[in-house]
Amino acid sequence: MDRISNLPQAILHDILGRLPDKDAAKTCVLSKSWRETWFSFPILSVCMRNFLRFHGSLLSSKHPLWLGKLDIFIEYVSKRLMRLRNQHLTIKEVKLDLKYTTVHRQVAHHIDRWIQIAVESGVEVLELHLAGGYMGDWYNLPLCITEAKSLTKLVLSGGIRLDPAFLNHSLQFFSMRTLSLSRILFGDEGVMEHFISHCPLVEHLTLCSCDVDNPLSIGNPQGSRTYPLKSLSLNGLQKLKGANFEDILEVHIGAPNLEDLRYYAPEDGDDGDESSS
Repeated sequence: MDRISNLPQAILHDILGRLPDKDAAKTCVLSKSWRETWFSFPILSVCMRNFLRFHGSLLSSKHPLWLGKLDIFIEYVSKRLMRLRNQHLTIKEVKLDLKYTTVHRQVAHHIDRWIQIAVESGVEVLELHLAGGYMGDWYNLPLCITEAKSLTKLVLSGGIRLDPAFLNHSLQFFSMRTLSLSRILFGDEGVMEHFISHCPLVEHLTLCSCDVDNPLSIGNPQGSRTYPLKSLSLNGLQKLKGANFEDILEVHIGAPNLEDLRYYAPEDGDDGDESSS
C-alpha cells in the first residue's frame, strides 16, 4: 500500500522541494496523487540546457531538432505557470536558467509573460539567469516587476537591461530581503540607486560587474556603448547585514548593522584586492 501518496499535500510538496529538479519532475508518473501534487507544486526551477540536449550532447542552434526542443521548453514552462495561476495558487519560487548563448532572443516575449504570471501569483523568489549582453543583445526587464510586492528574493544575472523608465515608477519591494544583480546593464546611472532605495528591508545585497548605457555613443564602436558603473551611494539601509560589491570604483554605504562587507575593486583600480569586514 502506498502510504506516502496519502500524506497531506503540504508534506508532499516539502518532499518534492528536497529532491533534485529532474527527480521531482519524474514523480508525476508515479500515481494520480503524485501527478496532482506535481501540478500544484509552487516551485518552478528549470535549466534550458536540459531541454536542448540530444543523446547527451548540447544541440547547436543549427541542428534540425533545436527549434523543436526549444518549443518543448517554452511549452513546459508556460503550462506549469498557467496551471498554478488557474488554480489561484501562490507561486513561491520561479528560477529560470537560460544561459545558453543568446537564445533568449527567441523567448524574450515568453519571459515577459512568465514574469507577469509570477508577479500576479504572488511570487516570493524570482531568479533569471541569461547569457547575452554581447554585441548589444540585451533583454529588457519588464516594468511589471515593479508590482511584485511579495518578492523576498530577486536574482538577476547576465544580459539583462533595466530601462530608464524604472525611474518613473514607484517600486514596491517592501518585502525584499535579498537582492543580487550581476552583469546587468542600467539605462541610466540613477536606476540602480532608485532600485535599491525601494528595498528598505534588504539584508543581503550583491552588485557585480554592472554597466551603464551610454546614450551619446550612437555610431561609435561597440565597445564604447557602455561603461562600468564608477560610483554608488546607498543610505538608509538599516537592515543590511551582508554586501558584496565588484568592479565599482567608489562605494558609499550607510548601513549601521552591516556585518559582512566584501569589496572587489576593478582590475584597473588601485590593487584589485578584496576587503571584507
